[in-house]
Amino acid sequence: MSQSLGSSEPPHCKGQEHHPISRPIAKELARHPTLKGLYKPRDPRFVTRAKDEQSHCGYQQWHRDVDKEVIDWLKETPRATPQQFMDKLRGIYGRPEMRARFPDGF
Repeated sequence: MSQSLGSSEPPHCKGQEHHPISRPIAKELARHPTLKGLYKPRDPRFVTRAKDEQSHCGYQQWHRDVDKEVIDWLKETPRATPQQFMDKLRGIYGRPEMRARFPDGF
């Protein structure tokens, strides 16, 4: 069975688990002056579930866009605290389009 690009989940997923700290974000966190060593790729402390297959299945464009936004923020905020990072993620996942994908929030 083939897999979606960049995803360890099967392509026929239903209500896929989502890890806000994706591998690309974790890679940037590993280089961050104040946040390195605090988070892991697909950190099990931070997981939510998508509403359905259309909301999240694999590494869709919305996911790449969110990753880019977070990575850009990390680069622009070298003195970020863990609280500021969590606030950033909660702000993104609190947006109406994200709440529609992940009704349980982040």
